[in-house]
Amino acid sequence: MYPSCRLAIWALALAIPVFAEMEPAMVARAPAAAATTEALGTASGGALDPLATRAPLVGPRPEFAGGPDLTINVVNSFGTPLSIFYGSNAGAPTPVGNPGSGTLASSTKVLFPSNWAGRITIGKNYDPKGSKIEASYSSPNYVPDVDVSYVDGYSIPISCSCSGVAVTGCNVPLFNDGHTCGNEGPGPICYNPEEDVPNGPASPFFAPCAGAAYTYPNDNAANSYGQCNTGVINCCVGPTCPAPARQPGKRELSDVAKRHFWGRGEVVAKE
Repeated sequence: MYPSCRLAIWALALAIPVFAEMEPAMVARAPAAAATTEALGTASGGALDPLATRAPLVGPRPEFAGGPDLTINVVNSFGTPLSIFYGSNAGAPTPVGNPGSGTLASSTKVLFPSNWAGRITIGKNYDPKGSKIEASYSSPNYVPDVDVSYVDGYSIPISCSCSGVAVTGCNVPLFNDGHTCGNEGPGPICYNPEEDVPNGPASPFFAPCAGAAYTYPNDNAANSYGQCNTGVINCCVGPTCPAPARQPGKRELSDVAKRHFWGRGEVVAKE
């Protein structure tokens, strides 16, 4: 082998570890498959409850300005990449373009066709029992429905808005709200002890979000049926996201609370 070739190979071998160190750490990606064998709790009366009683559709099917598909935008305001997983109900069509699952960096926009229903699970690491957006756009009414569910567990704060109004979810960072999680998993995630208790009430850890996000199966004030007829749902992940008016102790985080949540030391005083 020519000396110049040996020199080039040697230089490349030295460079590889440097490149590896420069590669940012990635969150645990969700699996590519859209199904899970994990038994998940049900937000009874929520967007995925086929037996929920819905008010009859009065007038024609809603016409969306952006086209026939339901649009869900998800903005990551958490400040670090997150894991995101799209799961469709059995028999439901896949999202347009079949986006799969992976990492939520800053934001994503996904279109969902008629008769779609499913979950979008988000967290620092992938766990099927993490915080999730549940949504549907299906017969017979074809009225978009969305809720934020912590029935299975809580991994990160999420809220969703329609026409500029927060309609479901909770922006309280529960791990920093003064209550201890009784069953904590990696991430962290807090598994909900009321997952199979239909009428709750919410456990102390989840109580700050009761009625805003689903904290037990029949926490039905958290549902938003009929409030998103424009066909665009804007969801936000993080403690600075808008909160529904019904959120208990609704608040925007103070500078001190933000510092505590982010763990970034001193806050520069505003002039």
